[in-house]
Amino acid sequence: MRLDEMALWIATLLLAGLGALVTGVAAVLRRAAPLAERLADPSAAPDLGPSVPSLVPRAPGGTLARLLGPATRLAMPMTAGEVERLRLRLAQAGRRSEHAVTSHLVSKLLLAAVAVGMFLWANAQRAHRLEPAFVIAVLAFAGGYYLPDALLASRTRARQTAIERGLPDALDLLVTCVEAGLGLDAALQRVAGEVHRAWPVLADELRTTFLEVKAGISRIEAFRRLAGRTGVLDLRSLSATLAQTELFGTSVAVALRVQAEGIRVRRMQRAEERAAYVGVKMTLPLVLCILPTLFAILIGPAVLNIARSLLPALGGAR
Repeated sequence: MRLDEMALWIATLLLAGLGALVTGVAAVLRRAAPLAERLADPSAAPDLGPSVPSLVPRAPGGTLARLLGPATRLAMPMTAGEVERLRLRLAQAGRRSEHAVTSHLVSKLLLAAVAVGMFLWANAQRAHRLEPAFVIAVLAFAGGYYLPDALLASRTRARQTAIERGLPDALDLLVTCVEAGLGLDAALQRVAGEVHRAWPVLADELRTTFLEVKAGISRIEAFRRLAGRTGVLDLRSLSATLAQTELFGTSVAVALRVQAEGIRVRRMQRAEERAAYVGVKMTLPLVLCILPTLFAILIGPAVLNIARSLLPALGGAR
């Protein structure tokens, strides 16, 4: 084994050993200080049986996030504002557990380390090394580090799209329930149950809003929290309208009906806008794929006939 191969293997083993050391130390500290944790949090109490489910879901990887929590300081944002923005992005993607930020940062570090380790291993197995190895390793680290952010943005857009599509139907049902005599809070619970099969994401958000109001949060603040944790502009407009209705004492049913009509109009305008983009987007595949094939079919036989008949005659004339 050559010297550079030994250096690559040593670097990989050191990286794996460092990760194992951090995990082991965190596990030992976590296991050795249960009393200190309970003294630091006097409100913590043992489980005495079933209770009301928490509004904050538990992450399936919470144990791993707690174990690798100290390692996330390498990727933790510098200011509290950046941490809050990251927590808001995670909430808009549906990740609202207490360990969501830690899990996200752990996934970034692990993917970056795995990407670099796989490149070092693959480069060590090749007969001809990839150069410059340092630049490729940095690119692999950056790709693994920012991949969770790209997946988070994609999931956020998918959730927002699902909420925007189901919101007009939910508002129509909400108007019907309010006009039938139900209060707004009871109407939210009823609509959440009705639209759960068709729009589960929107139903979960409406149910969470209902539970927040039931827990003592004001209705205006609950709808503002709904708009903030989803990031949907239509819900921001709805929360502002309901706040004005609450302040001025106007009809809730009329305000909801106006909002439902406005949301339907905006959805139709977005659909027409996307339809108008189709002609522009089809220009490139039309020029590169369809037109050359069409020209080959229409002009190809004529070109072959010219090559068979005219070119030999011209050659004989010479």
